[in-house]
Amino acid sequence: MMEAKPVACGPPGAWARPVSVLMLLVLALLAVPAKASAHATLIDTTPGNWQVVDTTPGQVSMRFNESVDSGLADVRVIGPDRGEVAGVSQPRHPQARQDVLAVTLPGSLPEGTYTVAYRVVSADSHPAQGAFAFSIGTVTGGLAAGAEAESAGANGAGSVSYGIARWLAFAGLALLIGTAFFAAVCWPGGSARVGVTRLLVAGWVTLVVATVASFVTYAWYTGGSLGSTLTSRMGLALGARLVLLAAIGIGLRYAFRRGPAVEYPRGRARAGAAVLGTGAVLAATWSLANHSVAGAQVALAVPVDTVHLLAMAVWLGGLPVLMAVLLRSGDVLGMRLAIPRFSRAALVSVGVLLVTGTYQAWRQVGSLSALFDTTYGGLLAGKVAVVGVLVGLGVLARNWVRRHYAIEPVTIIEKRRARRGPDRREISRFRCLVAVEAGLAAVVLGVTASLVSVEPARAELAREAQAAKLPERTGPVNVVLPFDAGGKAGKGQLAATLTPGALGRNEVHLSALDGTGMPRDVAEMKAELVLPDGTVGPIPVQLRFFGRGHYIGPEVVVPMPGQWELVVTVRTSEVDQDLLRIPVGVR
Repeated sequence: MMEAKPVACGPPGAWARPVSVLMLLVLALLAVPAKASAHATLIDTTPGNWQVVDTTPGQVSMRFNESVDSGLADVRVIGPDRGEVAGVSQPRHPQARQDVLAVTLPGSLPEGTYTVAYRVVSADSHPAQGAFAFSIGTVTGGLAAGAEAESAGANGAGSVSYGIARWLAFAGLALLIGTAFFAAVCWPGGSARVGVTRLLVAGWVTLVVATVASFVTYAWYTGGSLGSTLTSRMGLALGARLVLLAAIGIGLRYAFRRGPAVEYPRGRARAGAAVLGTGAVLAATWSLANHSVAGAQVALAVPVDTVHLLAMAVWLGGLPVLMAVLLRSGDVLGMRLAIPRFSRAALVSVGVLLVTGTYQAWRQVGSLSALFDTTYGGLLAGKVAVVGVLVGLGVLARNWVRRHYAIEPVTIIEKRRARRGPDRREISRFRCLVAVEAGLAAVVLGVTASLVSVEPARAELAREAQAAKLPERTGPVNVVLPFDAGGKAGKGQLAATLTPGALGRNEVHLSALDGTGMPRDVAEMKAELVLPDGTVGPIPVQLRFFGRGHYIGPEVVVPMPGQWELVVTVRTSEVDQDLLRIPVGVR
C-alpha cells in the first residue's frame, strides 16, 4: 500500500485567500445592524392611549402580543412638567400573565398629560420600545419630548457586538461538536492526534469566551443591567451553557490524560451517541432562547431547532478536522476509514437539515412570496442559496470519495482505485475543495447568527398587513361641509382645515359660514379626534375663539396612524346643534 505524505492545498495561501474573503463577508454582514423591529407588539393599555381619566389610576398596564420579561423591562412615567415621576414601582406580571406588564403609580398625581415610555424584551430575546400617553383631568400636551425616540429600537453598537458574539458561539459549537463526532465516529485514531486535540480545545475555548461575551453584549443590546440579564430567559440559558461547558471541559481533560487505549478503538456507536447527546443538550441552550419559544407549536419547534443545530454542527464542524488534520496527517488507514464515514455522516446531516429547515421555514415564513418580501425571508433565502452551494460541493466531494474509496463500488475500476488510493495531487485537490466548503460554512453560520436577531417573516407580514388597512396619508385637510342644526338659523357651512395632516402636532381652523360663504356667529363650536373603532380617544381639541365664527386649535396631536375622524359639534342656539365627522387619514 502506497504511503501518503502530508500534502499542501496548492501554492502557499492559495486556498486561504478565498476563505479569508468569505470570513470578511461574514463580519461585514454582522457589522450592518438589522432594521430595528419590535418582536413584541403593544396591543392595548390601561389607561388607554390618549384616554382622559378623572383621578390618578392605581396602576398602568400594557398587554403585548407575546410574553415579555419583567426582569429586563423598564417603564418610565413622564409628567406634565416633562420630569420623570418618582415612586413608580418596578414592572411586574399581574395575575402571573406573562404577556401583561404593570407598574404602580404614586397615590395622587397633578392634572395633565403623562407619557409612559417602555422598553421590554420579548419571548424570543429581542428588545422592543415605545411610548403612549394618558391624561388626568385635562389634556395639557402630547408625548413628552424625546419619548418618540424610545421606539427607535435596540442600541446599534450593542446589536453589532451581540451579533459577533452569536457568530462566535455558533462557530465554537460547530467546531467542538463536529470535531468530537469526527474523532469519535469517523476517525477514532484521530483522538490521539495533536491537531484534533487543538481543534477540540479551540472549539471549547471559543464557545466559553463567546458565551461570556454574549451575556455582556446582550445586556448592552437590550439596555438592561447585568443583574437583570442574569435572571432573564437569555441569562438563564447562557448560565446553563456555561455549566455544561464546565462539565465538558472536565471530561475533555480526563480524556486527554487517559488517551486512547489503542490507535483504533472499538465502541464507535457508544462514543457517537455520547457526543450527539451532549451536543443536543448544548444546542438546546440556543433553542430555548430564540424564535422557537415564540409563536405556535413551541413544544415541537424547540426540539426541531435543537436537532437542526446539531446536524449543522456535525456536518460543518467536521470540515476543519478533515481539511486541517486528516488530509495532512499521512494516515492512509485513517483516510480510508474516516473519509467515507464522514461522507455518509454529512449526507445524513444534510437530510436532517432539509427536513428541520423546511419546518422552520414554514413556521417562520409561511409563504414563498415572504422569502422575497421580508428581511427574514431574504436572509433565509440567502442562507438556502449558500447551503445549496455547499451541498453541491458536498456532492463533488462524495463523488471523489466514491471514486477513491469505493463507497458501494459498482465497477472493477472503482475497486482497483479504492485499493490503490488517491495520490498526493488528488488529495491536494480534495483538500482545496474542503477548504472552500469550510469558508462557506463560516458564511452560513454568519447568516444564521443574523437570522436570530431579525423579526420572523410571519410577524413582519402580519404587522404590514395591519398597516396596509390604514389609509394613505391625506396630507392637509381642507373641506367645506354643510350643516343643519335645525331652526330658522340652523343652516350653514363649516370650513375646516387641519395641517399638516400627519403624525404629531397639527393645527386646526374651523369657520362657520352662511349660505353666501360669509362668516357667521354660532353659539358654540366643539371638536375632538376619535378612532371609530374606539381603541383610542376621544382626544379633545382645545379651540380658541379667533373672530366671528372662526376657531383655532393650535396644538392638535395625532398620536398614531389610523383612520381618524375630526368630530365637530356646531351649536346655533340653546337647543339646536349638528354633528359633522371629517375623515383624517394618517399613515
